[in-house]
Amino acid sequence: MADEPVLAVDDRGQVVVATLNRPHKGNALNRSLIEALGELASDVEKRWSEPAGPRALVITGAGEKAFCAGADISNLDGIDAATAREFMRRGQLVFGQIEELPVVVIAALNGFALGGGLELAMAADIRIAGAGARVGQPEITLANLPGWGGTQRLPRLVGRGRATEMILTGDLLSAQDAFDIGLVNHVADDPLSAAISLAERIAARSKYAVEGAKRAIRVGLAEGVDAGLIAEADAVAACCETDEQHAAVQAFLHRKK
Repeated sequence: MADEPVLAVDDRGQVVVATLNRPHKGNALNRSLIEALGELASDVEKRWSEPAGPRALVITGAGEKAFCAGADISNLDGIDAATAREFMRRGQLVFGQIEELPVVVIAALNGFALGGGLELAMAADIRIAGAGARVGQPEITLANLPGWGGTQRLPRLVGRGRATEMILTGDLLSAQDAFDIGLVNHVADDPLSAAISLAERIAARSKYAVEGAKRAIRVGLAEGVDAGLIAEADAVAACCETDEQHAAVQAFLHRKK
């Protein structure tokens, strides 16, 4: 329906479930959906500091066929270089917002995750794929290449050789093959339920520890081991000043023998 939001957001307390809501287009990413994802990321980050704020974000797709079929090709028809670059940079910035959220982000791949759809999934911390899902970067078949982070995130997840082959051939992988190379964390019959269950488990942990761990991992991958170790030490130090950490240590020390 024309009046339905392109991104349906279900706030379940500590877990926010966001559904890409263009099933008639394979949940393809157009400008409106990219902007909606950016607004969602800003809202989650803002509310994270609140006592009852969100602690996890799950992203999935409407319908049974696709998580996200990629960029809406109609947006690329006849596009000039300047407009294409701006569109790519905007998507990169939004996916970066999602990647840098202080909450855990889990992508529930309920179907095809292609091109920009896989790039969105790779901006998440964890990916859970349905058994029938297929993933890939098929931009090369349209005489182009990934533009929303695929050339950077995919090698970091699966290694340079596998990433280069996927990008240069455009071949798609089954959910099991994606699991075997570490591109997805789990394969599940119901990826959304599995994602929500995992999100709830992580949401029950210290929000400061989750945020610190995410930041240390991200810094280490981007800036190298030395910078990552400093970020790690800083995060541990910050956690040691929280009431949560004090209570957890005391509970451990006074547990029943």
